[in-house]
Amino acid sequence: MNLGTVIKICKMLFQLFWFLATCCTFVVNALWLCCNFASVSFPWLMLAFFLVLLASKFVKLKSPSDEVVRSLLWKSEKQQGCGDDWPILNRGGGFDAPDNSMAAINQCLAQKCHKILLNLSVTSDGQAILLHKSTLEKANINEPVSKLHSSFFDNFSITEHHPLGQMFQSEKVVTFEKLLKLLESSEVTVFLLASQTTPRLLEIIREAATRCPVFTKRIIFCCSSPVAIYQLRQRCPDLVCGLWMEKSYHLRMPQYLNSSTILLSVLGAIYRNIIAPVIGISIVFIHKDEYNAQISTLWKNVGVRPIVYTINSPNEKRYFQQVTKTLYLTDSLRSEPHLIFKTRMI
Repeated sequence: MNLGTVIKICKMLFQLFWFLATCCTFVVNALWLCCNFASVSFPWLMLAFFLVLLASKFVKLKSPSDEVVRSLLWKSEKQQGCGDDWPILNRGGGFDAPDNSMAAINQCLAQKCHKILLNLSVTSDGQAILLHKSTLEKANINEPVSKLHSSFFDNFSITEHHPLGQMFQSEKVVTFEKLLKLLESSEVTVFLLASQTTPRLLEIIREAATRCPVFTKRIIFCCSSPVAIYQLRQRCPDLVCGLWMEKSYHLRMPQYLNSSTILLSVLGAIYRNIIAPVIGISIVFIHKDEYNAQISTLWKNVGVRPIVYTINSPNEKRYFQQVTKTLYLTDSLRSEPHLIFKTRMI
């Protein structure tokens, strides 16, 4: 090995050492900057968090009593935990009958399912109807309900474009007033899910809760807006409300935030420990992919009952009935385990 080769090797080793020293210096400086930033900002963040908690005590709304919530979810204490009483029929059982129709509601009652979730929308002229946008999409109508006049639905058949529509008579869209009349003669519990929380929709709910005594005894109002629930319960403190938690990828957040488990956990803690106690919700709807026993326990610790959506597989239904003992939202009663087993035995 000649002298030139030795010099080149020494030069390369020196450059490598200098590069590693530069990287170490950069890391140390970055950590030092983070420590200085944390030492300055952490006390202020803790102070801000404390002030938020303190302020929430003054604006907190009292939740309805647990007895009222149980009376809505179960007709009697004996039925609590009964397999027949677990499911909540989404849109009246959208797989079994036309969505949000009287046929779907009557079919639920005939099968002794007294918990139904219906979609509430408001037309352009301020009329409340039971309709979901997917019903319009099946008819190749892409306009939102809020841009359609109520007269448009006078000749609109909700059974025509349903896969099982030929088994039912033609039906028109059910109005909110017709639902209120049904509640006076039935023991059904309706989860009323607002498609859009507009001022007009909140006004309709407040007015109905004031003039209809059975409203707060038969309806649980649900939406995805904590602000709308807070505004509504300020005027109607006896109304039982539920918060609809969208799946994380539906949240209006940057993609890199949605993929962060830590940030989603922090967001969930804020909802459970600050937002939920302040607005006084009694129920929360959680997507099945983001539900587990720990999440259920955390919500129950703050006095909120979790409901899982959307469960259609018989195996999943058996799991939530027998293992987690959690209410769930389903699109069909035909896949209920107890109904399947009865059919096989017959």
